[in-house]
Amino acid sequence: MLRRFGAYLEKIFGLASWVDTLKDERIGAQIPTASLWLSVFWMFALRLESFNALEQELRRPGRLGKLIGRRTPSADALGYGLGKFSLEPLRELLRHHNRTAWRKKAIQGRRGEFFRVIALDGHELFWSTARCCEKCLVRDVEVKIQTETRMERQYYHRVVAAQWVGVTPPGILDIEPIQPGEGEVVAAGRLWERLVRDYGRLMDVVSLDAIYLEAPFLKKVLNAGKHFVVVMKQEARDLYQDAQQLRAVQAPQVIQEPGKTSRIWDLPTLTTFSTLGQTVRVVWAEERTERTKILGGRKQQIVDEKTWIWVTDMTAAQASVSGIQRWGHDRWDVENRGFNELATHWQMDHCFVHDARAIEVILLTLAVAFLTTYLFFERNLKPELRRAMTRLAMAGRLMEGLGSVALQPSG
Repeated sequence: MLRRFGAYLEKIFGLASWVDTLKDERIGAQIPTASLWLSVFWMFALRLESFNALEQELRRPGRLGKLIGRRTPSADALGYGLGKFSLEPLRELLRHHNRTAWRKKAIQGRRGEFFRVIALDGHELFWSTARCCEKCLVRDVEVKIQTETRMERQYYHRVVAAQWVGVTPPGILDIEPIQPGEGEVVAAGRLWERLVRDYGRLMDVVSLDAIYLEAPFLKKVLNAGKHFVVVMKQEARDLYQDAQQLRAVQAPQVIQEPGKTSRIWDLPTLTTFSTLGQTVRVVWAEERTERTKILGGRKQQIVDEKTWIWVTDMTAAQASVSGIQRWGHDRWDVENRGFNELATHWQMDHCFVHDARAIEVILLTLAVAFLTTYLFFERNLKPELRRAMTRLAMAGRLMEGLGSVALQPSG
């Protein structure tokens, strides 16, 4: 299967030629840049958990060396080299892979869905009380040790990630680190500018959490010719109060789905969000979901009732209330099919090396490995094989092929 995966990478993406474009700032380096990046790529593709685990495989003759090159890095050399890596060529590689997947219709959305929806969200990677770097964020938290309570200083890293939602696979477009002294929305602004430049027509709507409901960021979205769907939670906002008053005098639409009933109020052309400079539409949904849960060995029916409020610039002619509701909930794809899976099964939150640039390189490489292995599993393997194997198990099958693979990367 490893040989088949390698052939897939070359046929669909031309990976070897793109790896040759990668650069770093090392002087007189003996290990090629391509070998550095391929080491990280195959570490993720094979689901190895650390640089040390990768180094153990690299030391075994006739194994990963066939994929990475004659000169393979140690864990220390890998950490140093990634800290000198050039980010822009790597982002170009990720953009090429994402755009190629769309062009070849390998990324598939819902039937009848015409808009391409992305979501932005922040994520904390790891924290430490001992090690830090100049790009670490800092916080003081209260900890309890036996009977005493004291303040503890923690150093941590957070990023903002952009991901397609409502599609398979939910590819990651790009990531942006949150710098010391700034908030998530500021970092998201830098990320958004790159997304508009790099992905343009491949995104139409951005789904956002309540923290992004501020005029400066949403104006950037509108100025790029895109649409937004943002959660609203702040009850003190004039827009919230206005929508609540209108809802009281308007009958809701009732949408029935299996196990779920939604009462939705569509409130268009509200002017209370004055700093945005245009009217907005509020979609207010009260959702009642029934599900079966086993409690005490017995099946019981559980009822969840939740209220969701979304703000959007899209008119009823552009998107129905069910579409706004769907895209609003799609934002959770970033958590459920993005951060949760990557942290649990791909070691996203592991501190491979505590260097800001190296962290960025590792995350961008993870995005490439996540996309390509997901596509290989969904689009290249036959259905009967997929039914008998998970994507995690596929990594084991790839590992089994190391002894016989004869691939040779350039460089």
